[in-house]
Amino acid sequence: MGTPLPRVVLVGFNKCGTRSLALLFQRAGHRALHHKHRRPLRRSQTAARIIRDNLRAGRKALAGIEDYTFYCDLIHVTPTEYFEGNTAFTWILRDYPGTILLLNLRDREAWITSRLRHGHGEFARRSMAALGLVDEAALVARWRADWDAQLDAVRGHMADRPGQLVEFDLDRDPVERLVAALPDYGLDPADWGDTGRSRGRHLPTPLVWVKRAWAHARPRASR
Repeated sequence: MGTPLPRVVLVGFNKCGTRSLALLFQRAGHRALHHKHRRPLRRSQTAARIIRDNLRAGRKALAGIEDYTFYCDLIHVTPTEYFEGNTAFTWILRDYPGTILLLNLRDREAWITSRLRHGHGEFARRSMAALGLVDEAALVARWRADWDAQLDAVRGHMADRPGQLVEFDLDRDPVERLVAALPDYGLDPADWGDTGRSRGRHLPTPLVWVKRAWAHARPRASR
């Protein structure tokens, strides 16, 4: 067997092409963890929660989920807990020094709008509750600051090892640029798509009602 490829960890945010990126890796034959670690016959857990709990317990950051090549959509939000797992990149690099960081980008204000709409607003409400914020304006300010801080932190930390940081702007970069930056992974531009995109999509009104009701009513873990 050859030497395993380095892990690739997305250090941008959710609602920035994460599902499409996960599929790009999956279709090239790699195990990709998109948001949740699915466990047969047991409750699934968000990757971000696993990372958070590992760090609190003094374990390696990816303990229990080390057999993936690609990790993305690293966020854990309940009405009482909020953790952006992408901010743990320094600990991931500490424990897995060869890891490649993929900084996925899009227009920041469009990203905020997408987050506000996610789950018909339910994601934003959970986030406000967990962060103790009183209104949407405060949440928008928090997300805007988080975006800027994360980009500065990643770029600053990786300044002395640029070979381990790949930036991919969904608004500006063709997927061929990403494929060329990761030649060892066998990614195929033909596998790229805008999976999960809802902008501009019009659903029948009854289906919109059903989706909105389910987004707010479906059971979620409380921790």
